[in-house]
Amino acid sequence: MSRSFHHRLLSAPLLLSAVFLANASSAAEESDDELRLEYDECVLQRIELSDDSTTIKEIKEYCGKRSDLAIFRPSKELLGSKEEPSEDGNEELASQDSEEVASKEESTLLKKRLRMEYRVRDNRFAIIPHKPNYLLPVTFNNSPNQESLENAGDERQVDNAEIKFQVSFKTPFWEKPFGENSALFFAYTGQSYWQAYNKDVSSPFRETNHEPEVFAAWATDWQLGGWQIPYFSTGVSHQSNGRSGLGSRSWNRIYTEFAFEQDRWVLAFKPWWRIPEDRKEDPLDPDGDDNPDIDDFMGYFELYSAYQWDDHNFGILFRNNLRSDNKGALQFDWTFPLDDEGKLRGYVQYFNGYGESLIDYNRRVNRLGVGFVLTDWL
Repeated sequence: MSRSFHHRLLSAPLLLSAVFLANASSAAEESDDELRLEYDECVLQRIELSDDSTTIKEIKEYCGKRSDLAIFRPSKELLGSKEEPSEDGNEELASQDSEEVASKEESTLLKKRLRMEYRVRDNRFAIIPHKPNYLLPVTFNNSPNQESLENAGDERQVDNAEIKFQVSFKTPFWEKPFGENSALFFAYTGQSYWQAYNKDVSSPFRETNHEPEVFAAWATDWQLGGWQIPYFSTGVSHQSNGRSGLGSRSWNRIYTEFAFEQDRWVLAFKPWWRIPEDRKEDPLDPDGDDNPDIDDFMGYFELYSAYQWDDHNFGILFRNNLRSDNKGALQFDWTFPLDDEGKLRGYVQYFNGYGESLIDYNRRVNRLGVGFVLTDWL
């Protein structure tokens, strides 16, 4: 056998390995370019935020720190050095390397959001979104709760059409309290129902729910049956409509939440335990339980599933009391881009069931709304 022919035989696995890796590399090229751009933006941002004593080396280490844990990943998530084909021509090893590259490309929807949240945590002029922030200028409820205004002292009729909007944000106030990959957060969510088109009643806010939370979150690299678990959290929340007397509604919960992602799917499972309160001896008593049967309608958990298709996000929220009377709720979400940059997004929301708001926790609501979402889940 000639030397040149022998050399070509040895080079064949190398060529196959190179082609395999090249294909995997080209598939990841767009993602890598995006991550490198985010790395550059991180460096520029740190330069603006750092004082004169901070060195360029420290900034680069900050933005280039490699970690598989999304909450504390500053910038270059999944952006490592590209593997070169091995000199021994081991095709099987090259195949394993390419599979590893491909696996790293999958299931990064939540991790990308967590990475971006981490990058702005030091910017005191930035507010981190918690739940979606949206405005639905037009919603229609075919069975509005007429008593929701009567309890506020107004006996006029509630309109079917109203404006619904939500404001939600969070901020970390203690990093690494329970280990390297943990953080403590304060969060607030406000959701309002505005009878803006009900001129006969001077367009009142029919209901506003306030929900402050304190929770701890951990970033993980766990996997379960092919699903990644980027993070989980546990916390305590208080939700109230801020009213007094017969219109008062509130409850306190301890909850935990696990987030899963695979390909373009995201799941969030959130079970809770309601902190018990004493029953009221008088309905007008300010102390005691305003709504002792709220568990019968709200259940003990919430499951949210989201899927991203191109620039469109689809979501389903599910709650159920898991009892024979089968009370709960379903919410369908669809968000889509309205401009080329994707910053302005349309939002269609459909809700059917109990517990859309605290004043309506024990009344079935059937509502369709159209508007805009400012920050989405994904």
